[in-house]
Amino acid sequence: MRIEPYIDSEVNKVLTDLLSNQEFINFVKTNLSNSKSKFLSLPGSTFLAFQVFKNKVKKINSINEFQDQVKQVLSSVVAKTIDNFSYSGLEQLDSSKPYLFIGNHRDITLDSALCNFALDTIGFETTYNAIGDNLVSVNWMGELLRLNKCFVISRSGSSKKEIYNNLSNASSFIHEALSDSKHVWIAQRQGRAKDGLDKTDSAVLKMIHMNQRKNYPFEEIAHHINIIPCSISYEIDPLAAEKAKKLLSGAQIKAANEDVSHIFQGIMMGKGNVHLSFCPKITGEFSPETMAQEIDSAISSNYKLWDTNLYAYDFLYNNELDSSNYEKGKNYFEDLRVSMTNQELEYIMEQYANPVKIIKD
Repeated sequence: MRIEPYIDSEVNKVLTDLLSNQEFINFVKTNLSNSKSKFLSLPGSTFLAFQVFKNKVKKINSINEFQDQVKQVLSSVVAKTIDNFSYSGLEQLDSSKPYLFIGNHRDITLDSALCNFALDTIGFETTYNAIGDNLVSVNWMGELLRLNKCFVISRSGSSKKEIYNNLSNASSFIHEALSDSKHVWIAQRQGRAKDGLDKTDSAVLKMIHMNQRKNYPFEEIAHHINIIPCSISYEIDPLAAEKAKKLLSGAQIKAANEDVSHIFQGIMMGKGNVHLSFCPKITGEFSPETMAQEIDSAISSNYKLWDTNLYAYDFLYNNELDSSNYEKGKNYFEDLRVSMTNQELEYIMEQYANPVKIIKD
């Protein structure tokens, strides 16, 4: 499996091949309609809109040109599905240094996309983004992601040696990018936090260090890499209900194209307010486990709490709830109650309450 993103010389051919992929064509045609999508829609009939789309795609010859189109879509997503997108901590970043951003994982693609949206405001280059091999199992989706500077971390393989080599290749890519003064974004764990608990997996940190084990011990990693934890909080999680049902069912196997479906639900549905904190750089010496705890502490202490979080916490754990303080949160959960079982609603509320619980505990 190719782990690296595409480069400029490959862009036009990949896009031309995609225009012959029937699954991709069906997806595009569906989303060119105003009734289906707020973001890709073009004026006129679907046939004419698709011709405009094809002509535009055929003229893209570089990663930057492709990302210019992605940026337009993302700007529309922010304008139409987020009430207010705010961010903090950018002032600490030095444009002459490469950064490894380690973010909490709430949405499959938006976490890194919004990180780049914020970085663009200070003129930073976009990051290379780590994705799991599950996202490239759908061919056309994998192609789009590799065009958007995503690289693959594959944890699967037919043998331990193959899995080790896959992780080693990902580690090598990260260090090559950083050595070339490029920025990298990676989630703190495999898979989204479906329970609202943002916990860094020390295995991710060990994987990052793999390529440099002969050069320095893990304890010195923060001396060699500029590590910035990122804490993103969504006032409304568009996939909260799906996450609750998944937890309740105990299902381990994903349905076909489940990730692709969740990507576009997360993009197209309302998110209320969103805040992204760029936390202070990690300094000092740590084991993988203590660094994971340090990142967790940074993410939780810089996590923006919304009415949805505070209302859910008080509803579940405070007998003297005064819902008038969190009117927006109260209305959100009352609306959910219409279509949820009591158990599902409680699970959803726990997702929102857990970030508060971490801070208070």
